[in-house]
Amino acid sequence: MARSVKKNPRRNDLKRSISWAVTSFVLAAVIVAIVAGFVLSLPLWKTSNVQVVGNSLLTEAKVISIANIPIGENIFLIDLDEVRKNFAGMIQIKDVRIKRKLPGTIVIDVKERTPFAVAVIGGGTSLIDDEGYIIAKQNLTTSAAGKDIAKYPVIRGIDKKTLENGNRLNSADRAFIRSALNSFSNASDFGTVQMDISKRDDIVIYIEDILKVKIGDTSGVERKMSVVKALLGSIKDKWTKAVYIDVKVPDSPVIKFK
Repeated sequence: MARSVKKNPRRNDLKRSISWAVTSFVLAAVIVAIVAGFVLSLPLWKTSNVQVVGNSLLTEAKVISIANIPIGENIFLIDLDEVRKNFAGMIQIKDVRIKRKLPGTIVIDVKERTPFAVAVIGGGTSLIDDEGYIIAKQNLTTSAAGKDIAKYPVIRGIDKKTLENGNRLNSADRAFIRSALNSFSNASDFGTVQMDISKRDDIVIYIEDILKVKIGDTSGVERKMSVVKALLGSIKDKWTKAVYIDVKVPDSPVIKFK
């Protein structure tokens, strides 16, 4: 005679409880998804404004044009990484951050390259940063995006053919110029500075178009500039009477007076 199997009421109750919990969870998730979808589809979330901060070299209109953000698009559907990629070819921009400002504004926070010097290249003038990138082009008598270019040192004698990709000084020039000008700007308050590098073995710096500083070749630029600093300090009250300072041989510098 077959034995009857008794059902365990506790096990059945547990199965029903788990089944109900799963069903409730799925139902709640569906409801949340429907509500979320409805809320996110409201006209409230349409992109209606693009805000630009941190720009100076580039106009707000130019930045917005490059970003190419679709006005009227749901703000949550805009791919911020794709917007950021649109700025990849902009030399003036060193970094850019894109963020949403709810309910309907996209904020473009740009970090532009900082002007470092004015370079005379192929007969034209350009504003460059300390990494040698050309970030603006125009006449020396005007200002770039509100920048007073008269306060920047001027670099002459750069051949357009030596530029990297047509938009950056070559590595040798930019390394020398950065080292020389950083040393000089930290050492002197003698006004405008011009550097002529047309002859790489006979580089010359002019202070206020009066005092000529003979640097020679590009070797040992930091040592040479430290000597210039010391010499300028020693003739602080009569440097305008000097014809030139020669630091081609930094251990044996020469000052010639009128």
